[in-house]
Amino acid sequence: MAGRVDFDDESLWPLLLVGYVGTPSAEQQEEYQARLSACLRRGEKYVSIIDTRSFVGIPMAQRQRMAEFLKEQEDLFRQVSLGTCLLITSPMVRLIVSVVFHLKPMPSPYYVAASMPAALDWVIGRLEAAGLTEDAARIRQQSERLLLGRVG
Repeated sequence: MAGRVDFDDESLWPLLLVGYVGTPSAEQQEEYQARLSACLRRGEKYVSIIDTRSFVGIPMAQRQRMAEFLKEQEDLFRQVSLGTCLLITSPMVRLIVSVVFHLKPMPSPYYVAASMPAALDWVIGRLEAAGLTEDAARIRQQSERLLLGRVG
């Protein structure tokens, strides 16, 4: 299945929404990593939800590249990422994620959620804990839109 990686329009920043669909190509994976690098280099605290509900998987070489990317960007992740929520409903995707994190553990907090409401609760909690209460309230107000839609 052809794939892609979708980014939201960042209107909810400091919440970054990313959607994986199908099996993204190596080029699409590299573009995702380049966009994520740009977000990290902003130097602004943020949280993310990576929606894998339509994700099929990626080859081992791409998993290894993702582990390398996490290692390369480790310091920036520690500085600016308040956390990453992985929205996963597939046991196979859970296995893929565990392989990547076995190769290179996440350098910032992460949570695996089985539903968008659980994902939103976690990221809003992370924002509130970091003192970004206005951002958390704005995202909470937009949560109905997020619950109805799907990234990707």
